[in-house]
Amino acid sequence: MLILQQCCINNFKLYKHFIAHNIHNPNFCYYHLLFKYLVITHMNITSTIYASILISLLAPNLPAQEVRVASWNIEHLAEHNEAGCEPRSTLDYERLRDFSELLHADIIALQEVENTAAVERIFPKSAWNIVLSDRPNSTTYRCRGNDQESTQQKVAVVLRKGIKYQNKGSFEELGLEMEGLRYGVVVEIFGDRDTINLLALHLKSGCFVDDYSTSKLRACEVLGTQIETLDDWIENSIRGNKKFIVLGDFNSRLTRENSMFWNKLVEMNNRPIGIKNGMQNLTGCHPRYPDLIDHIILGPQTSKLQVQNSQMVHFYSSTDEQMAEDDMLSDHCPISLMLRL
Repeated sequence: MLILQQCCINNFKLYKHFIAHNIHNPNFCYYHLLFKYLVITHMNITSTIYASILISLLAPNLPAQEVRVASWNIEHLAEHNEAGCEPRSTLDYERLRDFSELLHADIIALQEVENTAAVERIFPKSAWNIVLSDRPNSTTYRCRGNDQESTQQKVAVVLRKGIKYQNKGSFEELGLEMEGLRYGVVVEIFGDRDTINLLALHLKSGCFVDDYSTSKLRACEVLGTQIETLDDWIENSIRGNKKFIVLGDFNSRLTRENSMFWNKLVEMNNRPIGIKNGMQNLTGCHPRYPDLIDHIILGPQTSKLQVQNSQMVHFYSSTDEQMAEDDMLSDHCPISLMLRL
């Protein structure tokens, strides 16, 4: 131990981290003795090089941090009671907050939130960090059903305190410079072993067909342009050898076999790129709409970090079979999976 301390004296912080995580590692003594010999017999090996090589050899044995990542379209979450297209009472907000704790999630991509204050009613800033899209407010409209004035629909990411991250800003390109379209949000997540880029999004609604490219609907034309933008982001991430995850409300049934949207994403230069839909074998919670339109897409490297069979749809009732549409706190149920980072 004394030799290791002497060798690492110029990198003390790194040395302390190494000792804390590896002193019980079964390979510790072997590598320690090996490089002790190298340092003694080859004096040109500096203490910093010694520490770096030793730690790189043992890095794969560092414990991974398990993180549950979720997406939740929370349906017109307003800052104030009884506002907007989904008016809620104080009790309704309390129910949402109580349910959010049952997710046991560490990172949640949210859709349809008015502002930071609205998010804080469910995810208090004492326990969560909030990253909100900086999309400018759009023109409001009269809500169907109650004729009230609408609130803003923005994308946000909430991260439990203790999760290390960096806000990489809004992904404005998904807005297509069109009023009302939502920006994405990009956050870099730092785990104990891996770093991933997370893109949260909410794409254009109204194009619920398998092949958007053959539809004459205006919504499909808009969605098609967003798909091209998203596809570019994914391909650039792969070219840059980056680990990434894309999640949110895609407003498209990507798990269907004939989904042109999905078929577009999975290839680059007519070759498969190895991305994975973490929700592939799941069914949605809505009694009338069983096909999922919320998804968690994992890049080819990130898919290796998923905890097996951790993906799930979170129903609003104690058992899936008991949930009726009136039980739903939003018109979407949250989805989630776990990653080892």
